[in-house]
Amino acid sequence: MCRKFDFVLVQGANTVPSFIRKKLMIEKSKIIKIVEDFYKDSDKFLVDLNITPANHITIFIDGDNGIKVSDCIDLSKHIETFFNREIEDFELEVSSAGIGKSFLVMRQYYKNIGKDIAVVTNEGAKIKGKLTEVTSEQITLDIKGFLSKKQQKETDNTLTNILFKEIKEAKIILSFN
Repeated sequence: MCRKFDFVLVQGANTVPSFIRKKLMIEKSKIIKIVEDFYKDSDKFLVDLNITPANHITIFIDGDNGIKVSDCIDLSKHIETFFNREIEDFELEVSSAGIGKSFLVMRQYYKNIGKDIAVVTNEGAKIKGKLTEVTSEQITLDIKGFLSKKQQKETDNTLTNILFKEIKEAKIILSFN
């Protein structure tokens, strides 16, 4: 069954209805530059950015001192000034990286030095410990607080080094104490 569409041409108006117009794909590199410029000299940083073919933009941000709702709103408003919804027809979602989400960028490791984290290695081993050091190649965990009393008596060294290339996932351990 065909549907009939009536078009009214108005001089100076866009003569192609919005449902027929081809969407312009927003470039990821352009969004990254906008976010990085906005957060230059700030404790905030980009964690992840996804753009679907339908121009649904999802941005995850973090900060050395956390993220507030107002930070997400401010970034969203800033990004929207660079685009025209009539031309790009986009949907924008800005949120914090989220508690319980895996670390995606190096800066998240540095930010969480001194906190308890859980690491899953590529081989499936699960290691919990206090993040004590981060280098360009590895992290160091103090696993003492996660050992049984018997294990603590049997070992002198409770520091464990894990290479980044061996990490499948790392995230904060939530504590409600």
